[in-house]
Amino acid sequence: MHFAEIDRLANGTYSSIHSARVLSKFIFTVFMISAFIISNRVEFTLALLGVILFLFWLGAVPFKTVANLALYPLFFSSIFALMELRSSTIGALMIIIRAVGAALTLVLLITTTPYTDLFSFLSLWLPKILIDTFMFTYRSVFILLDRLSNLMKSMKLRGGYSSFNIFKNMKNIAGALGVLIITSFDMSERMHKIYSLRGYKEGGIRSEIELFPLRGGDYLLFLLGFSSLLGGFIL
Repeated sequence: MHFAEIDRLANGTYSSIHSARVLSKFIFTVFMISAFIISNRVEFTLALLGVILFLFWLGAVPFKTVANLALYPLFFSSIFALMELRSSTIGALMIIIRAVGAALTLVLLITTTPYTDLFSFLSLWLPKILIDTFMFTYRSVFILLDRLSNLMKSMKLRGGYSSFNIFKNMKNIAGALGVLIITSFDMSERMHKIYSLRGYKEGGIRSEIELFPLRGGDYLLFLLGFSSLLGGFIL
């Protein structure tokens, strides 16, 4: 569900952040994550988190989606924070803020950048075959998610899911996942044959990306990213 929502936001939304070049967004992401890591002040890391939330607002990304995605790093970081809580309350709080901040920075990148642009940018230094794999996998995920949704609906309609029978649910869900795995192998083989017949060769998917000229949103991201990194070193 979140995967499809992220793709919709990245490709179907327009804002100054969406229109910024992937180069500036990538550099901003590296700077912000580095700032979260090196900063030792709670006030400063909270300010960094505020910057990320401001950019979500500027990028027209719903805060409901942001809150839902933030629950994952919040939950797992809380486990490590509880271990740190005995020795330092501030240290435990910093673990949570850093985890949530770094995760939301990456979420900002993928919710405002179409996957084709992101993979094309990565192709500048990653092997072509790896980028092709990313492209194929990304497309396949949506097909498999749709089939999983249909399998779950079919299972519920046939009485294979009950709110009060956990063991029966686990057995039926395991069977559905098994069918999905077999389907994924079959789909992978079929896709390979289709692309081979169409003349696909290793590294055959062309990926082009425009890095210049820079726009207003790019300069804003550069400024915020560099200021955050500099503040992390100073504070």
